[in-house]
Amino acid sequence: MKWIPGIALVAAGIAAGVIGAGLWPDSATSPPQGDWIARAGDQYVTRADFEDAMRRRGGATGRYHDPAVRRALLDQLLLERALVARALDTGLDQQPEVRRSLDQILINRVVQDDLRPRQQAIEIDPAAIEAFYDGHADEYTIPARRRVAMLFFELGQNASEETRQQVMARAQQARTEAVALESPVRDFGALARTHSDHQASRYRGGVLGWIGDGDPSRYSYPEVVIATARRLTEPGQISDVVQGENGLYLVRLVDNEPQRDRSLDELASGIRQRLLRERHVEVEQEFQREMLAAVEIEIRDNALADVTPPGPERRQPEQKTPPAMPVAASQGGTD
Repeated sequence: MKWIPGIALVAAGIAAGVIGAGLWPDSATSPPQGDWIARAGDQYVTRADFEDAMRRRGGATGRYHDPAVRRALLDQLLLERALVARALDTGLDQQPEVRRSLDQILINRVVQDDLRPRQQAIEIDPAAIEAFYDGHADEYTIPARRRVAMLFFELGQNASEETRQQVMARAQQARTEAVALESPVRDFGALARTHSDHQASRYRGGVLGWIGDGDPSRYSYPEVVIATARRLTEPGQISDVVQGENGLYLVRLVDNEPQRDRSLDELASGIRQRLLRERHVEVEQEFQREMLAAVEIEIRDNALADVTPPGPERRQPEQKTPPAMPVAASQGGTD
């Protein structure tokens, strides 16, 4: 027999060979039914085995019309069987890490051959999508929000009256200039660089971002700015100068988006994927129950309790016990 170099490469396919060729412990050692081409000990290479190997190893290219290539393939299959026989003779298949690898191959095949087709056959009826949409309409409402711009005029709490008047004059002048800005400028444009003391927004027209309904404390902006913005109704509208904790503000509404309900057409694809994921989980759980029900299961609770877990035991968080209630004298207390 002509030996093929690279036993490591051959060994990489042994696990698949064990499954595909039936080289499993306790497999029959008698000659197989039908034609067989070669034998390594009590392990046979049947015609079906050989034809399958040609298909899996580049047969579509026509390479196996060459008798020498067919013989080389047969030599490789015999070597694989010899290596598998050696592994079985030495009990290698009973080593935990080998068992785990072989078991995982079987598990993956069962999942691919049995569970995955069930999941792929799942279809989501359009009526189910519409019913889900109707039952979860509140989840798909986009709340109203406002896009806001601001000019900030810093003013210390201990500023003199003269300073306050000067800063107020600056703010009023900035407002006059902002009102005069030509459309389509809806924020404060270049005026923010000239007038605003708010560093984060002064180079982007004073724009802060979007402000929605709800608790104003979830924003980092002063509450007076948020409250003022919520009173503005038309994009481009500018507030009067308002007093804040650290200075004066001008607020401008850049955009205003009212609450909007998203349509079924917008959401149908996403709902279908959600329902599909849920059905996949349901089918997988049904499959697991079916697999467990097909075998006899016995659990020895005492044996499980005797198992020593690895690693240190996790400490449970200490539960604080409330102090005992004082005992009244009428309930048996002593002086």
